[in-house]
Amino acid sequence: MKLEGKKAVVTGGGTGIGKTIALEFASAGADIAVCSRTVETIEQVRDEIIAMGRDSLAIAMDVRVKEQVDKMVQKVIDEFGRIDILVNNAGINRPTPILDLTEDTWNLILDTNLKGLFFCTQAVARHMVKQKSGKIINISSTASLGGNDPGQAAYAASKTGVNAFTKACAREFGPYGINVNAIAPGRILTPLIYASRTPEQVKRLIEVGISASVLGRLGTTEEIAHLALFLASADADFITAEIIACNGGRTNLMA
Repeated sequence: MKLEGKKAVVTGGGTGIGKTIALEFASAGADIAVCSRTVETIEQVRDEIIAMGRDSLAIAMDVRVKEQVDKMVQKVIDEFGRIDILVNNAGINRPTPILDLTEDTWNLILDTNLKGLFFCTQAVARHMVKQKSGKIINISSTASLGGNDPGQAAYAASKTGVNAFTKACAREFGPYGINVNAIAPGRILTPLIYASRTPEQVKRLIEVGISASVLGRLGTTEEIAHLALFLASADADFITAEIIACNGGRTNLMA
């Protein structure tokens, strides 16, 4: 098992990509701390992981609140003894044209997707530096690479910031044996997609996603989780500072 004995934290782990990554890591032998604001979903994932024979914690917290992040990390250290893997998956989107974009919406997206990722990384990395090992995997987006539709300005800005922060962390933490990479998913149908769009917008997103993909389809959360597992494993020990797209070959991004 590729992650046998490893201890992982997955934010936004109650649904979608985060949930699938948490279950994938557990199936590979890791014990998982599943974190999110929604207690019911993370408790369900925790129970699934325990049923697989692994240890798991369900920790309710908001990545935007530093005190909650620090308490979460300390609880994981107290229970698991260490943190080997951090998956910064918690994210939000509110598609809005720039001229209609309010300061509150901008702050909500940037605070969740970028500042929250910073809080989690900083808190976990302090322990990884001491143990001189660790894997940090940030979930970015193809929107950060230029593959975004109108209304995605704040989201794309936040995820572009994730990419830059990923590379900065890789540079600073590399001497301590810590790998930091990001995955940039393409069109993946998750609860976030449905929660942030009308039914008509979801239909349009699917149609455009299929037509813009070399493979002619949308991706799955399992395909993102497989890549995350690779990056979390010893197989990727010489990979760091990379932003890896997993988008089926977006034709609008191909030179």
